[in-house]
Amino acid sequence: MSYKKIPYQTCGQILPRFKASEEAMAVLNPDLTIDESIQALRENELYNDLIQFLAHALPVREAIWWASLCLLQRKDVWSASQMQCIQTAQQWVHSPSEELRRKAELLSNRLELNCGPSWLAQAVFWNGSGSIVSPDLPVVLPDPFLFAKAVAGAINHSSALPTWNNAEDYYTNSMTYVIDIACGGNGGAA
Repeated sequence: MSYKKIPYQTCGQILPRFKASEEAMAVLNPDLTIDESIQALRENELYNDLIQFLAHALPVREAIWWASLCLLQRKDVWSASQMQCIQTAQQWVHSPSEELRRKAELLSNRLELNCGPSWLAQAVFWNGSGSIVSPDLPVVLPDPFLFAKAVAGAINHSSALPTWNNAEDYYTNSMTYVIDIACGGNGGAA
């Protein structure tokens, strides 16, 4: 499969960016293609690792868009503040600005990183386009893939909390979205 939005050829280009589980390391090797890596993680139902792998493989806007679509699967349980995190992330993807990035920071702080939507807002804040400290302080940029850790955290956290019985469908849908996005689509969003 051709992934237009994943600018890497092999698993070895992505693995150093996150701490994969021992189970994932047992089925992956640096020479596997991106597609082979995805298939190996899916076949072994290593969803946490798969989400992290893809979050670190995609460019920032695509990763954040993907996470927003995943979280919308649970929109029936999100509060108004949590929905505002998701909407702000989607607005930022469509029109990145410092104003929206700082709004995402405020939303994330308000929810104290205790839910998937707050991690999504944190991903926007950590996207790499601006400082992660107060605007009156010298600029401090985030680590290059900090946004990907927040994206993976948002998706994986939301798969389990609040507790429900649809995690398998959630991951199946999440994979449909990400494959479409990786191939240059919009995740199937209307």
